[in-house]
Amino acid sequence: MSLYHPGAPVPPPEPPRAAGRSSFTPAQVAGVVAFPVLGTGLSLNGMPLGDILTLLGGCGVIGAVTIATASGGRRLLAALAAAVRAAGTEPGAR
Repeated sequence: MSLYHPGAPVPPPEPPRAAGRSSFTPAQVAGVVAFPVLGTGLSLNGMPLGDILTLLGGCGVIGAVTIATASGGRRLLAALAAAVRAAGTEPGAR
């Protein structure tokens, strides 16, 4: 079965994206802004810097795993798991 119909109007081609125009969505911008704001707020409330970095790093890992899982990126997910596993081990503690 063909979807081509003689005499049917041809849709116009999509205009090229303007050079230098970003493809960021508001959700991505909010994510980039949220982490420094959260870190600053936690720091001002007296949380140690190491704990802040651990917390926000964990949030970033959860976000990366969610995106990798939703997009079906098995290879990316395996590489991320290996990186997290390697980061959790002490040097020389094999």
